[in-house]
Amino acid sequence: MREKTEDKFIEALMHFGASDLNEEILQVVSLDHLLRWSMDEENPRLCFRSSWAMEHILLKNPEHFNAIYKRLITNYQNLNNWSSLRSYTKLLMWLLSKSNTSITLSEKEKEIILEKSFAIIDLNDCPVAVKVNAFDILFRLIPTYEWVAKELKLIIELHLEKENTPALKSRDTYILNRLAKWD
Repeated sequence: MREKTEDKFIEALMHFGASDLNEEILQVVSLDHLLRWSMDEENPRLCFRSSWAMEHILLKNPEHFNAIYKRLITNYQNLNNWSSLRSYTKLLMWLLSKSNTSITLSEKEKEIILEKSFAIIDLNDCPVAVKVNAFDILFRLIPTYEWVAKELKLIIELHLEKENTPALKSRDTYILNRLAKWD
């Protein structure tokens, strides 16, 4: 019986559009399911759709972060699917933002985020959107790890030398300008 219910959840998830991804979806698909499925790298479409759904639901309804943020961080640490990582990086950007007034991350949680974000940007096949989100995550960790400012500046400058598309230049320059305050 449980398997049939999960199959229905998965089927529904595969057909939701962006406008369907709101808090009401949690009546059909739980955050627990989305977290688990977002790690199913054997099924890339389910992995992506689950992460994408979580991104939309949580950013529209941040009060749901409290119940799952620890698992979100653990998943981020272990996830390798680029499409899912794009959504996860957006969620972590929110967790590290000033908009988050209810969750205080532990030192260990910040270290996990820091290490994974550096690992992501170090990979040659990392998509631009994931890379610049990781840059943003690292920037948001500077108040805890001041040494990140110098490292991040060097990495972004090197990145701009290698790939200088207008979109990349815009986001990287924005972060570099914010980094200037840390010099």
